[in-house]
Amino acid sequence: MKTKLSKFLLLIIWFITACDDDVAPKFVLPADTDLSDAFYVHINLNDRSDDTFKVEMYVDGLSKDNEILQFAATVPGTYDISNVGRFIKNLQAFDESGNEINVTAVAVNQWKIADPSSTFKIIYEVAETFDTEVLEFPIYAMAGTSIENDHVLLNTPMVIGYPTGLKERDYFVSLAYPDSWSLGTALPEYEEDVFWASDFDHLADSPILLGNLSSTYVEVGGADISIHVYSAGEFITGSHVLADVNQILLDAEAFLKVLPTDQYAFLYHFGDRHEGALEHSKSSVYVLRDREYTQNFGNGIKSISAHEFFHIVTPLNIHSEIIADFNFAVPTPSQHLWLYEGVTEWASDFMQYRNGSMDLTSLLNELGTKVQIDSRFDSNFSLQQIGSEVYTIDGGGQFGNIYNRGAFVISLLDIRLLELSNGTKGMREVVLELIEDFGPDQAFSEVEFFDTIVEMTYPEVKTFIDDYIKGTEILPIESYYSKLGIEYNELDFSFRKISDPTAEQVTLFEIWSKNL
Repeated sequence: MKTKLSKFLLLIIWFITACDDDVAPKFVLPADTDLSDAFYVHINLNDRSDDTFKVEMYVDGLSKDNEILQFAATVPGTYDISNVGRFIKNLQAFDESGNEINVTAVAVNQWKIADPSSTFKIIYEVAETFDTEVLEFPIYAMAGTSIENDHVLLNTPMVIGYPTGLKERDYFVSLAYPDSWSLGTALPEYEEDVFWASDFDHLADSPILLGNLSSTYVEVGGADISIHVYSAGEFITGSHVLADVNQILLDAEAFLKVLPTDQYAFLYHFGDRHEGALEHSKSSVYVLRDREYTQNFGNGIKSISAHEFFHIVTPLNIHSEIIADFNFAVPTPSQHLWLYEGVTEWASDFMQYRNGSMDLTSLLNELGTKVQIDSRFDSNFSLQQIGSEVYTIDGGGQFGNIYNRGAFVISLLDIRLLELSNGTKGMREVVLELIEDFGPDQAFSEVEFFDTIVEMTYPEVKTFIDDYIKGTEILPIESYYSKLGIEYNELDFSFRKISDPTAEQVTLFEIWSKNL
C-alpha cells in the first residue's frame, strides 16, 4: 500500500446538525492526509436527494499534463459506450483556500481545469443511471448506479474519474451512509468506511452494494466468499443464494484444481428489473427481478453466477495487453472476445456437468439452445469480427451471439482437441496451461495469441481457428458430436445420446464427461 493516511488523524468531522439520515453533514478532509501519490474521494450517501451522488475529490501535485479530469467512455466487461460524463452535474474546482478555479467541459467525458497546480478539491454530482433517461447508449443496469432510500448500488467508474496521466495513483474512497445499512465489496477497507484501491483500474474493478442487505460468508477452497443480497421485497436472503453459489464454487474448484483467488464477493440486487450480471476480478454484480426463491429461480442464479465467477480465469488470469491496460477514455476492442466470453460460457456449463451438479440432459438442452439462438444471428459475422467490431453499430448488434456461437464453437474445439490428443488434452487442459503460462500479471499478445494456441496444441487447430473463429464456415456439429455417440437433429436443434454407441464413441464420451 503506497499511500500514507494518518491512522490517528483519519477523522470525519461532523458539524453539529440535526442528526437525521437525510441531513447532509459537512465533510472535512482528514488532517495530515498525504495526497502526493493518492486521491481522496468522499461520497455522501446520507444525502440522496435528487437521485444524485454528492462527490468531493481531493487532489494535489497536478500539472499541465493532468489538467483534464477524465470520466469513463467505457468500462471493462460491458463492450458498450458508457459516456459517464452525461451524468455529471455542477462540477467545480477549488484551491486550498476555497477560491474557485475555472473548469470547462471540453468533451462529453472531459473537464479542463484552468489552474491544475493550485487545485485542491473538485466537487460534483452524478445522476444515478437506473432512473436517468438517455437518448442513446443506455447503461447496463449491472454496470450502473442506483441510489434509493433503502440501498445504493455503486459501480465506481460511473461516479469517480481521474486526472489524465495519473490513473496509476492510489485511491482512498470514504463513504458516509446510514448507520442501519451494511456494505458489500471486494475493495480492502483501510479504515472504517474508508476503502483503498491501488489505482483507477483496481477502483473501477470494485463495485459496492450498500443498504438493507442480507449477507452470509463461506470459505471454499481456501477462498473467503461473501454473499450480499439486496431484495426490494425481502423475498431473498443471502442464505437462499448460499447453497447454489457454494455448489458452483465447488464445481469451479474441481474444474480448475484450485480456485485462483483468495476472496470473492457476490453482490445481488433483486429489484424491479431483470438485466443480468457483470464480472470483476474479485466480485460480480447481479441485477435481477425480485421474486420468491424457487428451485427453478435458484437454477438460474446458479447458471449466471457460474458464468460470472469463471471470469476470474478469463480475463483475470488470461488476457491480452488491451485488457491489462484498459483504456477508459477511448473504447478499444479486442479480437479475443471469443476467449473472454465464449470460453467462460462454455466452462460455466461444463464445470457443472463434469462435477455432477448438471445432468447430461440439461447440458444437451443448453447446447441446443445456443445453436438455435446462433441461427438467428448474421452467419457472416465471425467470432473474431464480433470482438473487433463490438463498439460499432453492426458489431454491437451481433455481440449477444458471443455467448451462443462463441460457447458452442469452444465445445467443438474441446472435442477436436480430445480427438487429436487421444483423450489426454481438451479445452480445460489448455485453459489450465494458459493460466500457468500467463496469469494475472502477464498479458498475452493481442496479435500473436492465435499462434500461441496452435503452438501449445496441434497444427490442425490452426485450420479450426481459421474456419470457425476467424472464419464463418458452417459448423461441423453433427460430425463432431457423433464422435461422442451424441446425435444432433438440425430440424429442432436437439441433441440426444444414442442407445448403441461404438466402443470408440463410448471411450471418447467418458473422457469428454470428466475433468482429466
